[in-house]
Amino acid sequence: MAHAVGPAETVTAFHASLSEAMAESLKLHCAGRMQKLQAVVDRTFDLPFLSERALRRHWKTLEPAQREAFSAALRVSVITTYATEFATPGSVSFATDAAETLPNGDALVHSTLTPREGSAISLDYVLRPRGERWQVVNVLAEGVSDLALRASQYDGLMKTQGFDALLARLEAQTQQLRARCK
Repeated sequence: MAHAVGPAETVTAFHASLSEAMAESLKLHCAGRMQKLQAVVDRTFDLPFLSERALRRHWKTLEPAQREAFSAALRVSVITTYATEFATPGSVSFATDAAETLPNGDALVHSTLTPREGSAISLDYVLRPRGERWQVVNVLAEGVSDLALRASQYDGLMKTQGFDALLARLEAQTQQLRARCK
């Protein structure tokens, strides 16, 4: 199936939206950036897939209402993270590099985040075709998988404290981000 927008263009559009939100940061403030980024995150990231994969085997043990609650909390966490971490106008720039097709049909898009001060950071996005578009199913910063980090953290919490504690921790982390978000 042909996709209207390719994987590299999907990443470029996401970076452009982050840059636009940063440029308007003083006018938008945190709540405005979050609102502006909601649709972009929903369009760019395969949040249902990320929710399921972040919980690995525990996903199958959850009731539908628990799955919905976790997915909603993860979505808010992702949006809040981007609104908080990308808040200072001109603090970073993005460059999208080459895309390559992986053996399973996914795409790997190489990109670079360059802080105004400091060294460039390699960001690789793994995208999967979803309907007529590509969506992000993992982000690797300097080769470290965000999905693997989340899955490891969430697995430990599920094993030792259960779902309610995991959900409470995710919501607390999101509140900590919001407290920093200006």
